Amino acid sequence: MKKYISLLTFLLLFIGCSNKQEYKVSDFFVAGDFTYKGGFENAGLKTSSKYIYKNGYRFIVEDTIDTATRVQRVYLITKDSIDLVFVGENISADLNALDFNKRETILKAPFEIGNKWNSRGNHYEIVDFIDAESGQEVTVEKTYSNGNIERIIYQKGFGKISRVLILGS
Repeated sequence: MKKYISLLTFLLLFIGCSNKQEYKVSDFFVAGDFTYKGGFENAGLKTSSKYIYKNGYRFIVEDTIDTATRVQRVYLITKDSIDLVFVGENISADLNALDFNKRETILKAPFEIGNKWNSRGNHYEIVDFIDAESGQEVTVEKTYSNGNIERIIYQKGFGKISRVLILGS
């Protein structure tokens, strides 16, 4: 009987220690329609995005409209990352002609504070991960080559909820 109790205790302890929460990157970057306030002359902007499956790849195609322009961004969704593969002002992407060699990884697993990567001349780092009442949030700092820093917060099930630009000296 002692053997069974010892074995059961060991198994419960092992399962409890190995049950580390794994998050899918795609849970933090979702398609939908969003309206943001602020920006240039407090005009705000609207984004509309949708999932598209093409040639065995999964994309989010996002159109951002402000007072003067429409910008289209195409993101490649993979198991471990979100990659920006196209940005165009007042034009639409040809999904058959995307150049994956020019992609920029903007969000990358694992969601651990201190996780760092470089992509397209910019430096990225996960600086915070919290389990808020409204859901898990991951904060990424993007440092541009000119020293400017962009801090972006992504929330699980919702996507980008905050973006702040800090000008370098």
